[in-house]
Parts: sequence; structure tokens; C-alpha cells
Amino acid sequence: MKLEICIDSFDGMIGAYFGGADRVEICSALALDGLTPSVGLVDICCEYDNIEKFVMIRPRQGHFTYDDFEIGQMKADIMAFKSKPIDGFVFGVLDSEGRLDIETMKELVYLAFPKKVVLHRAFDYSLDGEEKIEELIKIGVDRILTSGKKPKAIEGLDLIRDLQESYGDMIEIMAGSGVNHENIKEIYEKTGIKNFHLSARHIGQTEIDYDNFGKSFADYNFTSSGGVEMAKRAIEGLKK
Repeated sequence: MKLEICIDSFDGMIGAYFGGADRVEICSALALDGLTPSVGLVDICCEYDNIEKFVMIRPRQGHFTYDDFEIGQMKADIMAFKSKPIDGFVFGVLDSEGRLDIETMKELVYLAFPKKVVLHRAFDYSLDGEEKIEELIKIGVDRILTSGKKPKAIEGLDLIRDLQESYGDMIEIMAGSGVNHENIKEIYEKTGIKNFHLSARHIGQTEIDYDNFGKSFADYNFTSSGGVEMAKRAIEGLKK
């Protein structure tokens, strides 16, 4: 069983690593659901061994239908990170009708090889994701992050269970969105999946509190190592 923590800062890496996470999804701008991270962040995360590292490839916020320039940027980002000691990439592409763009996905998967590839929650926004699992397996996608096409994974357990039962021996199914230490047991018992994705984000407060054009920067989100530890313990409890 694997616990994956999505992070967008070095503090996040520290929280995930010392909290006992098995894997990190390295991003920038988690407030925007994650964008491509900086080279610097990836490099410093790569200094930590014994934890899997996957890099988000997402050129902008918003929908997952990209033009040729954006696809070109994604390819350039994959090539920039490919030589680094990471385990894989996270991305997803839909066509203009909201269907999984298998041909573009194939290009990106082949470019990423031999690194592993995860299809992120573009799957949940697609019209036909559950109908194209076999095609995703065929082109080499290793894992699908999904909330069962619902706002929160706990609401999409039926689809997550169906995907696990039908394809779990060929591709990893990972639950994400609203996953935490309190519902991991229920998600596992009702779906049988073994991969859990969460942020363990908490609101912190810095000692620096000043007002800049009417906006205060005192509060900030951070990855709580304690939150990671509780999720890890919940997963370890499933093995007993």
C-alpha cells in the first residue's frame, strides 16, 4: 500500500518525508490544483532518498484541453526533468469535446519513457475516461488518480471499486480528493485500492504579518508532517 502526498514547496517535501510518505507528487501552486514545478524544487526534492518522486506536468490552471504551443511546453518540461532521479510524471490531456486525447497522451508517455506515467484527475473531468482504461494500459500509463468522477473520493467509491475490480491487476487505481486519515479505512474496505493521494494541508501563521495593498500574508498553507503520519498509520492499520 502506498501513501502519496502532493507538495508545492520544500517545506512540503520535509513534511511528507519525515511524516512517512511513500511517494510525493511535486507541483507548484496547489491552490490551483497543481502546476508544473520549478527545476529548483525538483532538484532539492531529489536529494532525499527512499521516497518516490513524481513530477506534475501541467502548463497552466483551468481545463485540460491544450493547444499545440501548450503541448510543446509540456514536452519541453518532460525533457527538462527526464534526466533527473525522479520516478515518473503526472499529466493528462482532453480533446476539445472533453474526451481523453489518447493520441496526445501516447506521445507524452513515449517521450517520458522509461519514467512511469500517472494520469491525473483529467480522468475525472473526461466524458469517457472509464471507457478508455484498456487504451491507457496499452500506451503505458501506470496509474490513474481519481475521485470516482465525484467532487470527493468518498462520494465516488462505486466507480473506484468498479475500476479496481476490473483493471486493478493491470493498472494502479489511486483515490484522491478529500482523502484523509479518517476515511482511508472506509475507502479501502469499499474499493480494495492500495494507493491513497492527499495533501495533508493545514493553515499556518508566520511571524511576519504585514498588509500589502489590503492583503495580509500572515496565514499560509503547509504540509503537516503530523497529518502525513496519521494517514500513514491509518494505512498501516489496514495491513493488520
